[in-house]
Amino acid sequence: MSAPALITFPAAGDKTLVRFLTAQAKELGTTHKEILNEVAGAVSERGWVQPADGLVARLVDQAGIARDKLEAAMKDLAFRRLISLDASGQRIVGLLGSVSLDPTPHRAHLQTGIDVYVHGGMELLAVNSMFLRPVDVFTRCPVTGRELKLSIADEAVVRAEPSGISGFMAEWDGVEPLEQVAARSPLFADDAAMDRWVADHPGLAGTELPGDLLLWVGMEAVKSLGGLRFKLIGHP
Repeated sequence: MSAPALITFPAAGDKTLVRFLTAQAKELGTTHKEILNEVAGAVSERGWVQPADGLVARLVDQAGIARDKLEAAMKDLAFRRLISLDASGQRIVGLLGSVSLDPTPHRAHLQTGIDVYVHGGMELLAVNSMFLRPVDVFTRCPVTGRELKLSIADEAVVRAEPSGISGFMAEWDGVEPLEQVAARSPLFADDAAMDRWVADHPGLAGTELPGDLLLWVGMEAVKSLGGLRFKLIGHP
């Protein structure tokens, strides 16, 4: 079975994803946002999401939206890469190309006690801005294997173990799956690990973020992405 068609977007280097999310926020209707809000609320409050049919039925009952309108919006959200569905079209497996409903090596522990998983290390830095909740995030350096932990609140890193964590933010070409871009955007134990990883991935388009820049330049970049995602999942 061929993969479902997905929307594409003009490539603009490191601005592609920001421009894409900005465009989506302008184009989505109220029904789309009701669905995104319902999914995001389930992820952040329970850590799991009911099947698509159940979610539609819930919104029919609670919000009074017609089933056919909800089903059409669900399909459109999948086309727009804002919700990911499994092959059956029933299980929601991802949100906004960032959040995974299945466990990954990149875990964000919300202050509420819920674990949220994302597709890459840099994506962890956007969870606080996306859900507006303090968060402890955990991942591993792909070079050294060392466990990395950061605590983030009010869109700033308040603690990092070890100190000097660096990162790489891959660019999106507007075509490939967003999950793959996130997976190519890891965090590293230090600058030496980042340099080694970049050398092992020649020609990979993206931004190197050494330890002295990650907490400033890197956080500013992910705050922007997290804020746009919050706008998409915020209640209409």
